[in-house]
Amino acid sequence: MSPAARDVSLRDTSTRVDIQWMRALAVSLVILYHFWPWRIRGGFIGVDVFFVISGFLITTHLLGKPPRRFHDLAVFWGRRVRRLLPAAFLVILVTFGAVLLFAPITWWIDNARSVITAAAYVENWSLATQSVDYLASGATPTALQHYWSLSVEEQFYLVWPVLIGGLALLARHRPEPFRLIAGIGLGVLVIASFAWSVYYTAVNPAAAYFVTPTRMWELGAGGVLAAVYPRLHARLTNRPVIQVGVVTVGVAAIIASALLFTGVAFPGWIAAIPVLGAVAVIAAGPADYRVSFDRVLKWRPIQLLGDISYSVYLWHWPVVILVPLAMGREMDWKVRFPAIAATLVLAWASKTFVEDKFRGTHPLGMPLRRTFIFLLVGMVTVTGIGAGVWAGTRALAKPPSVDINSPCVGANMLLDPQCHSQDVHGAELLMTPIEAMYDMSNTFGSARCQWTMHQPSLAPFCAFGSEEPAMHVGLIGNSHANPYFDPLLSIADANNWRLHTYLAATCGPAAALTNLFDTPAANQGCLDFTTKAIADMKQHGTSLVVMAARSQRGDESADYPLLFDQMISAGMRVLVINDVPRADTLIADCVASNPNNLAACDGTRADRLKRDRLYAAAMAFDNPQVSTVDFTDAFCDATTCYGVIGGVIVYFDADHLSRTFAMTLRAPLESAITAALG
Repeated sequence: MSPAARDVSLRDTSTRVDIQWMRALAVSLVILYHFWPWRIRGGFIGVDVFFVISGFLITTHLLGKPPRRFHDLAVFWGRRVRRLLPAAFLVILVTFGAVLLFAPITWWIDNARSVITAAAYVENWSLATQSVDYLASGATPTALQHYWSLSVEEQFYLVWPVLIGGLALLARHRPEPFRLIAGIGLGVLVIASFAWSVYYTAVNPAAAYFVTPTRMWELGAGGVLAAVYPRLHARLTNRPVIQVGVVTVGVAAIIASALLFTGVAFPGWIAAIPVLGAVAVIAAGPADYRVSFDRVLKWRPIQLLGDISYSVYLWHWPVVILVPLAMGREMDWKVRFPAIAATLVLAWASKTFVEDKFRGTHPLGMPLRRTFIFLLVGMVTVTGIGAGVWAGTRALAKPPSVDINSPCVGANMLLDPQCHSQDVHGAELLMTPIEAMYDMSNTFGSARCQWTMHQPSLAPFCAFGSEEPAMHVGLIGNSHANPYFDPLLSIADANNWRLHTYLAATCGPAAALTNLFDTPAANQGCLDFTTKAIADMKQHGTSLVVMAARSQRGDESADYPLLFDQMISAGMRVLVINDVPRADTLIADCVASNPNNLAACDGTRADRLKRDRLYAAAMAFDNPQVSTVDFTDAFCDATTCYGVIGGVIVYFDADHLSRTFAMTLRAPLESAITAALG
């Protein structure tokens, strides 16, 4: 490459060969990760590479022409609107239309919410909120959740020019060069954001993956590079060995991250590896030597992929989600390759006929107010569509009206021998899938009655029933205990008892430190929760403790015998309920997709019945004060565990009982309590 050619590349950074093949590499990693997640486990770091590129290009532009008045900011934001939003709005509308056409109605609410948050560019904050919601975290991914990274970038574009404009004003009164002041100012922000990323990833990794403060440093790293790039490039010019070496190290860091990372504790400090790799590649600058990456990767198809990478990113995730729905089966390799081809065709078409049409001197940008009118109208239209579908679908999620005392309804279908000649699923469905989605115990909807890892110091204990009780009863466990609240409260009300709840998300009762959570503080908080719960039971003179919990990785050290001893020594009797069968699919979704084939939502006993360590420990505990009850016969026959029983949808998700089905277990639960009390 001649010096003149290098000068052109420096002036027009958006068309640099190296940046284009980096875009192609980044979007390829993301596509491979989403189409083959078990092979390219760390392909998600392609997003981090995009962040660095975006930070570099935007900062380069802003440093060349820093905003000095509000009109300059409006011009910058207007360019971003014309560049990004037409295609983004198009993909949102087409994708949501496909969701309404192909997806079961149970998908509509979450996807409608995603339409709203994606159009408003706050999808990352919405996902961060859901990531700390135990029940929402297991929900089906929406077709627009990939807009989280676009939301981070848009928030960056909103703040970054204001910051650089402020630094430009500061530089007017300083003898130091503007780029030096900008580099220092941006560097301070990058360090602060990186430090917060490391801290927050350690204490709340699920939310840290999405929120803007933990990601700002990645875009900012590209910005700091932009501030020092002219001097750095001058030092590397005509030094092919160094340039190629730096690029090699950078690419190796990116590829190694994609192959070795698993997403655990990310972003955090480990994200610095792909980020610095991307910084290294850009810092090396264009290098079209005989032996160089640019010479090989300037191949037209690679450059074209880089050119349409934004549109590829927009379309690829909806294709991943919607193709299986449209086909009615999971994708195999025969479908994946045509799906990727379709993604590329859609991306090329939207780039050619939408993105390019709105850039530059399109009438939409003249005068500038037209751009912001488009922004307002587009956001109002798209969010209005999402809000309308959300409200209309949510209105269908009323509490189901089921007579649980009718014969052969719910659990009675399998427990009552007189019903065994009938179809286990029931003659008709007594609740809709939408109703089932929200048919959950009242304790799920009350944060004050459920401990979470994000409030480890709190013990949200609740009490219900008689104020002058004949007996105090406790219900303790993780989320699998919650469904028993309603039948247990019904029993307590009928017997003049006081019911105390000690419920937690993920955290099961334990007498020793477990490893259920990612942070020591949360694990200690879980143990403290049980300790405080037992103390509260002692204070109330609790006579019976009903326990239920899902066994999961990390609770092997719970020391259940010691837990039983602690309760028995306080004069309590203990009743442990065996855990429910666990489906491998969301039952409400399955029923909505297969209304005429409910057997599709069933599974074998071997697949759905899991060993419950708490129940096994109680069975092995040789003390009459500890008893057990197993409701498996209410869910399964000799070979099959059912998703719909006696017209009632068993779960509101994959493994939490619907309130209606749990209420049909009232009679056998009361019998077990009577036996436990002796």
